[in-house]
Amino acid sequence: MILTKLVNRVSREQANHAISYASHSLTTEGFNVTNEDQNFVRSVLTGEQTEAQFHRAIKTKFNV
Repeated sequence: MILTKLVNRVSREQANHAISYASHSLTTEGFNVTNEDQNFVRSVLTGEQTEAQFHRAIKTKFNV
């Protein structure tokens, strides 16, 4: 499998803004968003991790 980085990376500032907004929305809905979750999503948005790695991590975390 080829691991590709996210093509449309965003700046760290943009990622932080998006994560803050999403975390607030999820918390309002009763979900727990950890710092680990936020850091991992940030790493994908900024291109440090691949999209494939993100999908594998989500599948592992939720046993899918």
